Formats: sequence, C-alpha cells, structure tokens
Amino acid sequence: MKPPVDGVAAHLILGARDEPFLSAMLASIADAATLLIVNDNSSGDSPHAAILAASRFGQEGRLVVDRTPFCGFAAARNICLRVHEELAAGSWVAFVDADEVHGAGVRRIAERLTGVPAGYDFVDGYTWHFFASFEYYTSIERRMMFFRYRSGLRWEGAVHERLTGLSGKRIALPYVYAHYGHTLEPRRHAEKGRHYSSLGAPGDVLPQDQLADFDVVRYFKPVYPRLLHFGGAHPPAALATLDFLKPRLRRDHELTERTVRSQAAAIKARNVVRRLNYEVRWRARLIDRLARLLLG
Repeated sequence: MKPPVDGVAAHLILGARDEPFLSAMLASIADAATLLIVNDNSSGDSPHAAILAASRFGQEGRLVVDRTPFCGFAAARNICLRVHEELAAGSWVAFVDADEVHGAGVRRIAERLTGVPAGYDFVDGYTWHFFASFEYYTSIERRMMFFRYRSGLRWEGAVHERLTGLSGKRIALPYVYAHYGHTLEPRRHAEKGRHYSSLGAPGDVLPQDQLADFDVVRYFKPVYPRLLHFGGAHPPAALATLDFLKPRLRRDHELTERTVRSQAAAIKARNVVRRLNYEVRWRARLIDRLARLLLG
C-alpha cells in the first residue's frame, strides 16, 4: 500500500525491552499519521508484535515493520528513512518515540501540514518530561514533532542522533504532549543510562553490580530538586495505561512524593518561578500567526 504523497508517515524504532506506553502512543497518533514505519531491532520473537498488530495501524493495513539488528539509534532511524523513500510514504515525517503520548491536537496539526510555507522544514511542539511519578515533571522542553521529507536525509550519531539534510526554518506550536520514559522503575532508568553510555553518551552511570539494589533517593538526588508539580490533564490516550501502571509503581512514586514534599522552602519557591517560566515559554507561541493556524 502506498499512501498519498501529501500524507504523514510516523517513524518509530523499538528495541528489546517492553514498552508499557506503546499502545497508548499508537492510539494517540492513529488519526495523525497515514502510515507507521517501524524498525523493530529486538532479537528473536518481538515483544512488540502483538501490540503493533492490534493497533489501528496494524488493523487497517497502515503498518510496515523492518526487523534489523540494532547498530545505533541513527542507523535505526535511517532504516525508517529508507523504507519511507521506497514507499513514497508522504511529504512529512512524524518523529515519535514509544514512551511519548500525544493529545487530540496532533491530528489537527497533521491535517494542516500541507499549508506550511516552503521555507519551513520543522514543526515543533513541547513535552512534559515526567519523572519518577505521574504527578511531577522536570521541564517542558521544545521537541521536534514533524519534519519535511526530502531525498537524501540522514540521521547521524549512535545516541542523541541528529537529522541532517534540511536547512529550512522551524516553527514551534503552543502544544504540549507527554513523555513518560522516566516514570517507570528506577532500575529501568539506570539500565537505560548504562545503555546510552555504552553508545558514547556522557555522564555517570550505576555499576552493573549495583543494579539489583541501590539507594534510589541518592541516585535521583540531582533531579529531585527540579521536579515541578503537574496540575494539568494527561492525554486521554494514556489514561488506561496510567491506571494499569499506578499500582505497580506505587512505592516508587510515593517515594518521589515524600522526597519532594520534604524539600526546603527555597527550593519550592524557586520551582514555582520555574514552572511559570515554562508555561509562559510555550504559551507565548500563540503570538505567532502561523503557529495558531497550524494548531487550529
């Protein structure tokens, strides 16, 4: 099946670990992307096959899966670009990760991409980076959501990969979606850090022999003072997954709650200001006429 040239193809890479938010993510973009291109680099039987097949992409014949061994994040994303070109899969690419869940606004944005002026190659949004809780986040960061597809594009870098081949302008929209990758078990967070370090990412990592039992408060000590209370609404597509995970993660998330509540008044006051700054930063995008038109 070849989607129309003005369609949007979502590119996704999946590895060996289970992805608890995968189903929610797929549901959240089902009306925004005409095709889902997946590089599933897990070995043997994929832990993701059933979820992919059960998604609307799988049920509606809008799914293409490539099984290739992992050789770095850029290589995995380049496989998606190759498949995209082979299928003539659309003039825009949705940049998605398995632990990010969108809100309803992403469909409206995708429908308006054909109206983006030729001088723009990137459409960005913002993400809440939830951390060790579904009630706290570290920041609201600008994040690439869509980029224009052109022949010759290429990702570079084994980790924290960068897209090359586009020189057009970026537009940031007053739209925020959720990143839940750091809300799961502390050990999973530590293992991810070790994996990224093995690919060349900087930073200290927990030794292998300490993964089974480590001091979580000490491990997360640099992050706890940056946690901001979340007063908004989670994306509807994520609610069932959150309800399922909350009992499993209760002890870890309660530890986060106790630690944040015990922080000094000066830290709490500083974080009130930080939270307001983040809110102003993304809401200020409403000033831009093109951003308002794209969001609808």
